Amino acid sequence: MRQKEMIEAEHLLTEESTQFIAWRESLSAVPTINQLQERANLFREEELDKCTRKLSNANLSAKELEAVERLSRGIVNKLLHGPMAHLRKTESIEGKQTTLKELNAMFRLEEDANGRGRKNTRRRS
Repeated sequence: MRQKEMIEAEHLLTEESTQFIAWRESLSAVPTINQLQERANLFREEELDKCTRKLSNANLSAKELEAVERLSRGIVNKLLHGPMAHLRKTESIEGKQTTLKELNAMFRLEEDANGRGRKNTRRRS
């Protein structure tokens, strides 16, 4: 009886430690997710400001401007859903690290982190 309980306890410990390691590794994605969301939101706000200035002569109500704001947030959320879902479904540590590198490269997140935005990119000769 005791042997059976020991085996069950070992299985439980193995399962829980595997889940804990996976959770801990998933935390490595948080900075990239935050950078991606911040960058997308920055672009959204810049474009929304341009649009709002152009529409200022159209005498839009506050309710209509809020609808445009919601529209822009919805577009950004839908665009980010695919990359975020892909990142979440990647299970192996190596796969997650590869996905993080790909997202950083695709969305040029490292440039923002190093203080180089779109305006300061190097020109090719």
